[in-house]
Amino acid sequence: MTTSTALWTTVKDDLRERREQRAAARRLREDLSTYRTPTEIEDLLAMVDAQDAAGNGVAEAPLIRGILNDNLQAYYHHQSPVRRAVGL
Repeated sequence: MTTSTALWTTVKDDLRERREQRAAARRLREDLSTYRTPTEIEDLLAMVDAQDAAGNGVAEAPLIRGILNDNLQAYYHHQSPVRRAVGL
């Protein structure tokens, strides 16, 4: 009985932690969605890199880089000559 209770508690704690991580990633994605132009994105990427180089990097740095790279990719996808040529 105790083993199953401990297992159930472990599973619930793990699920709660994952839910919190997803919520934090979602908030970070929303916060970084305002950085849309290549200049803004590259400036912020440079700041993240500088923090890492100074030894002050945050655990979220890879996630931040990924989100900013997604923003950059979306910008260039939206600005592609083919899309502009067909009026999208």
